[in-house]
Amino acid sequence: MRTFLLSVICCALLTAQSAEERTLLLRSGDKISGTVVTENDTAVVLKTSFGEISVLKSSIKPQSITVYLKDGSVVSGEIESRSDAGLRLRTSFGVVTIDQANVDRTSEGGTFIPGTMKDEEFLYADERLIDIFFDPTGYTMEKGAIYISGLSWGVALSENIDVSSSYWRYFLADLNIRPKFRLYKSGSIESEQSFAVGFHFHSAGMTGKMRYVSVTEPVYNWNGPTTYQTMQRWESVGDASDSRVWTEFFAAYTLSNLKADKQGRISYHLGASVIVHPEETMPRAWIALDNDITSKFKIIGQLYYDPYQPSYRQMGNEMRNKSPFDLDFGFVYAYDENLRFGIHYQPYVILFYLKF
Repeated sequence: MRTFLLSVICCALLTAQSAEERTLLLRSGDKISGTVVTENDTAVVLKTSFGEISVLKSSIKPQSITVYLKDGSVVSGEIESRSDAGLRLRTSFGVVTIDQANVDRTSEGGTFIPGTMKDEEFLYADERLIDIFFDPTGYTMEKGAIYISGLSWGVALSENIDVSSSYWRYFLADLNIRPKFRLYKSGSIESEQSFAVGFHFHSAGMTGKMRYVSVTEPVYNWNGPTTYQTMQRWESVGDASDSRVWTEFFAAYTLSNLKADKQGRISYHLGASVIVHPEETMPRAWIALDNDITSKFKIIGQLYYDPYQPSYRQMGNEMRNKSPFDLDFGFVYAYDENLRFGIHYQPYVILFYLKF
């Protein structure tokens, strides 16, 4: 009888230990919590409050993790295996094994471990900017990501290369392509740097830039000789019927720092571009900042130099630029897993895009 009771107790303990509670974050944005019933190479079966659910592992977000060690070190990577003894991670510098006794806390994507991170903390916002409004940053998109906005579409061919195109310009017979190459990335979760270069090739069409010119036009008099009048005005560099090839070249650097309270990041962006057109060579430079207010909402400020981009007021009143420097300010909001939208001061005022 004593042996039987011990056997029952041991079985109960083993069952309790094997009843692993797990919360899965899916690629669709859904989150499912329950007790693991079975698990194999392709699926996980969870016992939830609404029954047993089989979840394909291909539908689960990759299990990335950031491990904070007791000595102050921080290691990020994808989970290769884990046990009570520790973690085996695939990182940017190879596969590493971390003893559980050295772990202070972790933050994870895909599977969340309760209590490892405060609810109000987030290391990255839902949106990492690849552009400041219409100027590039040092970031590229995640591998395999696809987006479509009101003006363009893009796809990431790898972690370091993405390609986009302004599809609205197809109506101007402008076959255009904008490859972007990330040449450098370094740092840790606390502070990271990224540098990218690229170009935007256009087979035709207007540049979207304007120049201030003096134009002499005839003034016809019914009862007298024709006279001429000289006026100053803004005119487009290139027009919709322009069939000449032109290209924009750009480079951008980003420094992103985790806030001290671990409620998101502040990122600094520095960049320059030049449009080479048969009529003009047009430079532009910018410095910008984006600040995560929440994991879904960030504000953006930008100071830029561009003598070929007048303000609405200058264009309307035919005023010359008093200064080639100007400001832009706005926000971006990640409504859900796919939809982002925002507003900013300079043209174009409203921005939105879908990301897949």
